[in-house]
Amino acid sequence: MKKVLSRILALLVTVFLSVVFSAGMTWADDDAQDEAVLWAEVAEDIAEAPGYEDPKDNSREWAFSIGLISGVSPDYEGSNDYSFGYGPNISLSWRDTIFYKGKTLSANLIREKNFKAGPILSFSSGRDEDDNDKLEGLGDVDGSTEVGGFVSYRKKPWRFRAEVLQDIDSGHEGALVKLTGGTTLPFGKPLVFLGIGTTWASDDYMESFFGVNGQQSANSGLERHQADAGIKDISVSMTAGYAITKRWRIGGAIEYKRLLGDAADSPIVDDKNQYLAGITLSYHVGLMILPDDIQ
Repeated sequence: MKKVLSRILALLVTVFLSVVFSAGMTWADDDAQDEAVLWAEVAEDIAEAPGYEDPKDNSREWAFSIGLISGVSPDYEGSNDYSFGYGPNISLSWRDTIFYKGKTLSANLIREKNFKAGPILSFSSGRDEDDNDKLEGLGDVDGSTEVGGFVSYRKKPWRFRAEVLQDIDSGHEGALVKLTGGTTLPFGKPLVFLGIGTTWASDDYMESFFGVNGQQSANSGLERHQADAGIKDISVSMTAGYAITKRWRIGGAIEYKRLLGDAADSPIVDDKNQYLAGITLSYHVGLMILPDDIQ
């Protein structure tokens, strides 16, 4: 009976989170929403940092954490102006099967010893022309609801992950392919994960964020620019975590990103080199699976 109730609750939580995403998080204004999604993405990376993630979560019925993340990031991708921001850091998992981390809802439909794969429902931030003076006249890019899938492989100390995402909302209307990999460095506590990544973006995505059409050129004074599909960036990042107590954890991330191709050549871009740094503090709880529920 407990097992049935737990699965029903897991389904209800999944449906609830799906509704929140599909509704476009309309409870927040655009600026607050975009900032929250930006830091939720950073929180996702920190959530899997060695010392921050809890390996016992894989054997628990439920695992839940809530906290706050803050840091410094560019005003928009390609900006040379930086600002401080913050947002919630929330994660939830059920039996190493259903996960909600930061801005993404996913499920491990395939689970082998070191290999996992499944679907993804995610939300990405947009861009408002009032985010920075450089964007005036370009119009807004709405936030997006994205669906797709992932495959991941882990064998200590290595990790590799690939994601394919397609916008199904009214945002950038494009597709992304994200490839990441890395290793835990052989240091003492706090453990540090060093990762590299790259992103391929479709025509629609590139035009939304880096293209300048005729009307936008007339409104902004920027040169016209056609941004075609291709490799958008390459990045290097470090994440780390530390368990302060049984319940409290602190984590951090720093990232360097280099814009490439038509993204780097866009007149919107003032600096091809992009930096980000964030820190989070969260409270973590877990519910163990009862012995009579183990198969």
